Amino acid sequence: MRNDRVPSLVSFTDRFGDIARFSFVFGDIVIVASPELVHDVLVTHAGSFQKSPILRSALFPLAGEGLFTSEGELWKRQRRLMAPLFRQQGIAAFGADMTGCAERAVGTWRDGGVVDMARETTRITMAVAGKTLFDTDTFDDADELGEALTTALEWAGVESASASLIAQARASIGLELLADRLPDALAGAARRAANGLIKPIMWPTRRNRELKQAIALLDERVERMISERRSSATGRRDLLSLLLSAQDDDGQKMNDRQVRDEVLTLFVAGHETTASSLAWALMLLAEHPATYADVRAEVDALGRVPTAEDLPRLELCSRVFKESLRIYSPVFMFGRVAVEAVSIGPYEAPKGTVVLVSPLALHRRRETWPDPERFDPGRFTPEQEAKRHKSAFIPFSAGPRTCIGNHFALMEGPLVLATLLYHADVELAPGARVEPEAYATLRPKGLMMRVKLRAPAS
Repeated sequence: MRNDRVPSLVSFTDRFGDIARFSFVFGDIVIVASPELVHDVLVTHAGSFQKSPILRSALFPLAGEGLFTSEGELWKRQRRLMAPLFRQQGIAAFGADMTGCAERAVGTWRDGGVVDMARETTRITMAVAGKTLFDTDTFDDADELGEALTTALEWAGVESASASLIAQARASIGLELLADRLPDALAGAARRAANGLIKPIMWPTRRNRELKQAIALLDERVERMISERRSSATGRRDLLSLLLSAQDDDGQKMNDRQVRDEVLTLFVAGHETTASSLAWALMLLAEHPATYADVRAEVDALGRVPTAEDLPRLELCSRVFKESLRIYSPVFMFGRVAVEAVSIGPYEAPKGTVVLVSPLALHRRRETWPDPERFDPGRFTPEQEAKRHKSAFIPFSAGPRTCIGNHFALMEGPLVLATLLYHADVELAPGARVEPEAYATLRPKGLMMRVKLRAPAS
């Protein structure tokens, strides 16, 4: 699992089915891999689970107590403040930013040249995140920011399987269990100690020093933008301005640290997973010429760069993007811990049970997805989607903690894909060897593609 996560997850669920428990050095872990049991964990009994302390610890240096990692009343308050910013009717205004950033990337391509497509899609989605979040041009800084974010995400991916972080997480769970057996005066201290263990211990290693340097760079950029925006936010409609002005029912606003945590959470979530899915989608199209021709015909039928209003006419682009999310689920695994005794289907899970959910393994279950390795956008016609369990496809998780930016991603993916294919054809470069790279997210490594320009970027 540590050295080869993708095949390990798939083979494990193929072998053991819907639910399995395996012994680990610091305790047992349960993996659920059927839509029905995943639904129990994420939806039906969502209140009986919290985010895994391992995941929270691994992402803490980057995301702090942002929406992805926070719990309890803080999470509820932050979600309540931020949810209105991501309603479908509100994000349509960002469509032009999405296509504009894609055109800018194409403008740097040389006809017949070879590009690292994962790097290109990262530049695009990072520029989109910068424009929509901060009304800031991050296109030219994409490599520097991308390197810093990659350092942080790779650290999180490696550390999530480290003995020290797992031991810390298990100690946190153990203190929570101990608190149930202590008098009230001591129970509170035990729970505070458990919560304190979420912050990872930063031993003086080379990797930790590199992480601190990367976080310092990101913090400096975000703090500068927050300071500038607080002094001149009037009339601006980017998400940072809206975050700074958002207030709860009691009139309370976020402090700078909370804004920092949410901005970096949104910046990472807003570009990383979409960038990977776009890159995988382009690779899959290059490997399947017939589908590629159909997608190109759909794009050409518009006769211009698409807009958000064109999404209903980009049905195949949307299905291709969803199929790439299925086959190469960017968030390939995440965890929950039971905060009380709870039923998972017919099974009883005591308090403290660690449960892993793998969207990647779930999306390759033969019982739900016949011939799961086959690329088939037809799986996502409205008729096919209606036949499946609502938790059979969870690239954005499910239940109360569904990714707040899911509608944003499902708009950005097809629009950027259509814009790129309007301006250029792509094919795998000779000798390209593409491999999944599984750290915090599932990225394509070695995706070298030759581009042939079709129309001038405007």
